[in-house]
Amino acid sequence: MTGFMPDAGLRACRETGGRGSVRPIRVCFISPLGYGLYRPQCEQPFGGAEVQFFLLSQELAADPVFQVSVLTTVREAPGAEQHGGVTLIKRLGRGRLSAEAKGNLRGYAEAFAEMHRTLKAIDADVYLHAGAGVEVGAYALICRLLHRRFVFVVASSADFAKERGLVQGPLKWLYPLGLRLADAVVCRTGEQLTALRDQYARQGMVIRTGHALSIEAGAELTTKSTVLWVGRMHPLKQPELFLDLAERLPKERFVMVVSRDETHTELLLGVRNRAGRLPNLLLLEDVPWSRIGRFFEEAKLFVNTSIYEGFPNTFVQAALHGAPILSWTVDPDKVLTQRRIGFCAEGSFERLADALESLCADDPLRVELGHQAIAYAREHHDLRRASDAFKSLCRSMIAQG
Repeated sequence: MTGFMPDAGLRACRETGGRGSVRPIRVCFISPLGYGLYRPQCEQPFGGAEVQFFLLSQELAADPVFQVSVLTTVREAPGAEQHGGVTLIKRLGRGRLSAEAKGNLRGYAEAFAEMHRTLKAIDADVYLHAGAGVEVGAYALICRLLHRRFVFVVASSADFAKERGLVQGPLKWLYPLGLRLADAVVCRTGEQLTALRDQYARQGMVIRTGHALSIEAGAELTTKSTVLWVGRMHPLKQPELFLDLAERLPKERFVMVVSRDETHTELLLGVRNRAGRLPNLLLLEDVPWSRIGRFFEEAKLFVNTSIYEGFPNTFVQAALHGAPILSWTVDPDKVLTQRRIGFCAEGSFERLADALESLCADDPLRVELGHQAIAYAREHHDLRRASDAFKSLCRSMIAQG
């Protein structure tokens, strides 16, 4: 594991100003898989948790009260670089302490020591990490040793699935330890907040998934024409179900935007093979984040086939663009059904296919649901509101000393 030691330039950017100036609050987002969002040309895949950290890092960096860095992993050329007001701190590695240790206690101890040196060199006041793993315990322990604050952000309902959030290996106990040691736990839904209290006997706070509200959608809802799927090429996303829907409704136009996952190349090859035989389906791979929005602009319906999620970015994007959401089983806080912005099939492919067929044939109902989706997203998923909540959290932790 190769760490990063800051050069004089990075040290200088952390110095306080002149006499009487107030040092900004230093916040570091630990986002091992997030580099591809800041540098799309590197074509490194990323997930929903990385997208949220990407958006939040830029919001916080625009506020002079905060000084923002992102600790990420790269395949080559470690060091530091700037992305606007965000300092990217790049280290070589496979992205997760648990993967690098490979269950070897000595390897994990070495990784722990190296990460301790890295976080000490970054010298942030607050560190944030999203998603379950043994590294949650490592980061929490390191922050305690450094007398710094650690915030754990729930990435998925799987973080509370069964025992220890599906974390495996001899060091799996580090994950619940990290949850208990974290200075704050941020949940994305009320369901996650309840699971945190019931399973780990601790309190958290809800800060909802946020996106910019600069999207205008309204009269154009009647002209939308595609059925959209966006996601990572991973078995838990079940992309084959979307291909099944395309076969079921040959007269509809289906668009599938996938992000490659190097650990599941066989799945991607299978999807490519089937997609090539479907004339009504367009398959696109590794579309840069900055270009994803245009596919939601054209989508009249959005389909999610995942086994589990947190509160998906794609749900917010679809809602903001007025595309009702059809989900195989994911319905966080029951918003699809209770707010009437979509439909949850509760794990039934037949119900999912029937709902898709019905909405494709009923434009007035689809448009009605689309307008309700826009109103819901604007009310609950404003990026500025989410960033303000994170700012308040950081300020309160620093004020506690």
